[in-house]
Formats: sequence, C-alpha cells, structure tokens
Amino acid sequence: MRELIQLEVKGHTLWGTYHPATAAKPSRVGFLFLNPGHVPRSGHGGLSARAADALAAQGFPCFRVDLPGLGDSDGPLPETTAELYQFVCGGGFVEVAQAVHAELLKRHGLKGLVLGGLCGAATTSLYLADRAPEGIEGVFMFEPEFYLSEQEAAGAGGEAPPEETGKATLRSRLPLRRVTSKLFSYWGWMRMLTRENEYARLFRYVPFPRQFLLDLLMDWGTLPAVANVPLVRAWQRVVERGVPVLVITAEGKLRDVFFDRIHRAAFADLKVATLERLRLRGTNHIFTTGGAIDACIGHLSRWAGEHFVEGAAPVAGMPQVAELHGAR
Repeated sequence: MRELIQLEVKGHTLWGTYHPATAAKPSRVGFLFLNPGHVPRSGHGGLSARAADALAAQGFPCFRVDLPGLGDSDGPLPETTAELYQFVCGGGFVEVAQAVHAELLKRHGLKGLVLGGLCGAATTSLYLADRAPEGIEGVFMFEPEFYLSEQEAAGAGGEAPPEETGKATLRSRLPLRRVTSKLFSYWGWMRMLTRENEYARLFRYVPFPRQFLLDLLMDWGTLPAVANVPLVRAWQRVVERGVPVLVITAEGKLRDVFFDRIHRAAFADLKVATLERLRLRGTNHIFTTGGAIDACIGHLSRWAGEHFVEGAAPVAGMPQVAELHGAR
C-alpha cells in the first residue's frame, strides 16, 4: 500500500510517497529515499519504490520524497545537469532534506530515519548525517560519488579544493593526505580503465594490463585532486561516530574504484565495525543490468533487519569491509 503525501518545508511544496509498515508492530525507525541525481523519487528501474515496498513489508515505515525542482515537486532548476551536480556535490539540498527529515519524524512519531539512495541521494544523505545527526539512525549509499563534477575540478585547475573551516566539533581526528595530480591525465585514465569512456572500446579485445595500470595510477594512501574533500571529511566523521552505513557499488566501475581509494585514504588501517561494503558484479551505475536491483534490495532488507529491528542482537565481529560478489 502506498499513499501520496505533501510536505510544506522551507517555502517549498514537496510531494512524496509513504509506504506504511505492514507488520503488526511497526518499527519506530523509518527509511527515507531521496532523488538519485535528477531522477524522480521512484528511482532508476523502480529501485527506490521497490526497495521501500520490501522494507515496509518488514515493518519499516518508508518515504520517498522529491526535492525542489525534481520529480513532482516544484522549484528552481539550473539550466544544465552539470550545474545541478555541482549543487548536489556542495550539499545544496541538505537544508531542505533536513526539514523533510524533521517533519516526517514529527508527523509519524518516529524515533529516527535511515537515509540514503543512489548517487546524489547518497551525497545529500551523508552530508545531512554529518551536519544534523540527531534522529538519523543510519545511512545507505548506492554508488556514492566522492569526486567533484569534472567542470568544477577543471575550474580549480585540477587541485584538490580547500577543506571547510567549520567549528572544531566538526573536525575529524583522522588526517587526509592529498596529491595534486594533473586532472585530465588522472581523470582520463580512470575513466578508460574503468571502461567508462569512448576509448575503452579499443581495449575490449586487446590484451591490456588494466589492473597493473590501475594500481600504478592509484596512490592508495592519498586523495586525488578531484576528490570532494568536504564530503570525505563528512564520511570520516559519520563513520567515526559509529553510524551504521551500507555501501553498495558496481564492481570495477568508476565509483567502485574511486570509493576504495577514498576510503583507504580517509581511514588507512582503522577498523570500521559499522561499515558494510558490498560489490555487485556485472552491472552498471544504476543497477539496471545483471539482476542487480533485486540483489541490492535483498542486501538492504537484510542489513535493515540486522541493525534497526528493536530488540535485535548487534552483529558481532563484522569485518572492516564485507565484500560479496555477484548480483544474483
């Protein structure tokens, strides 16, 4: 069962979908799905809608809300998608998402919400979990992007952006090491080696030391010049606080490889007990091939049952990074 909902927040009228929990005793923890990039709240291939249905069947109230200008919600939009991506990278939707979060908690009497979604939804959710953690029980991030838009990085001359200068309470204790590699040499090789540009076709049938070159390119202990440093800092702080986080990526693709480098640079050898990291084989960025949508929903449902069911025993001995291969 689904219900259309309307939210009046920060001068915006937003539209969303409410999936009431179908269990006899609903959980006081709900799930909130935000827009994946500029895509409506249903998500690519219905990922968000189907995932919310599955979680509601487990007893979790679920919500999918269109942010201003996206889906059914009115609001200003930039002229190009590149500008929208820069807006999301900088946390432009965080203030509205925070107001949505507060309104849903109040309206439904919930203890907290688990936030997330694909791509841009993961970015906004991570920023929000860092800046306003009260009432945020966890974060799920599908194909998160920890890099700047290529246009913004180019405008910075290929250099990593300056770190934010917030209050001392917002600083992570962990160091970040950065390099200032040339943007286009690094970015071009990354896109080719993860088979995400036009030149990758040339090497499909030709022997090519892809992994060797990838290892050579990736200085695993440092951040690349195109890293979104404020988002990486938010990542450090959220994980340091022990917030349960689920990360799912498409194995071998750009965001998968980039996340590995970001995570290693941000945490080095620190064990992260509350992070679960999964890779789905044989799929794309939006999980629409290889049965990945079903696999993603299955992993999310299991993770939700392990962490957010009241009275459930905590998961003991979870490794720093749990890697499961195969989308089926």
